[in-house]
Amino acid sequence: MKINNLATSLSIIAVFTLVVGTLYLATPHPALPTTLAENKKIYASIPTEAGRKNFVTQSANLSIAVDPELVDLDSQIVSCDANVDGMASGTGMSGSCIDSSMIDPSKVKGKYMGGQCCSAMKNTTEYHENLEKLLAYKNMPDIVLDPMHTPVETAKKWIDYDKATILAPAEQKIFNEAYAISKEKPCCCKCWHYYMNEGIAKKMIKDGTFSAQQIAAYWDASDICGA
Repeated sequence: MKINNLATSLSIIAVFTLVVGTLYLATPHPALPTTLAENKKIYASIPTEAGRKNFVTQSANLSIAVDPELVDLDSQIVSCDANVDGMASGTGMSGSCIDSSMIDPSKVKGKYMGGQCCSAMKNTTEYHENLEKLLAYKNMPDIVLDPMHTPVETAKKWIDYDKATILAPAEQKIFNEAYAISKEKPCCCKCWHYYMNEGIAKKMIKDGTFSAQQIAAYWDASDICGA
């Protein structure tokens, strides 16, 4: 009798374990935290001090896992320099407002001009919403549809266009109206992205195909400041 009771108990435990295990596997679970060692490897692979500081914030001082997409954004060229001439010519450029060191072109070869120089992005929801909004401008030549992955040469083109282009009074009025109604303006600070977006706006106005409202909407969807 005792043997039968024991067998029955073991059978119940086995069934219970199987059911619980099946339910666990069928239920979505967040990724387990990476080890400190794994996060240290990711940290070391990020090319700029500013990007590494963003990763430290996102990972709660290297203690939890970070969305791979955020790691990719941290790994781009995070800089608040007002132009990209140095990077385009291969001589380097100054760092961001949270990174005063020189950015070495050899360490960021194949990377894009990115964002988050003001604060670290914590999730990508708004970023993806903005990418959808920017698709409305896809027919404009050389428009930047993913400002967090801006090619260096594209940034240089628009910055140079901005420097070389003076708006007529009527055109400046459109620019000023866009500036007044935009939440972000060309950017939150006068970095490379600010002058790039200023150049894009001037081209939109010169082409006569975009209203002040559309220019303001482009600027707002181009936000790269971070959180």
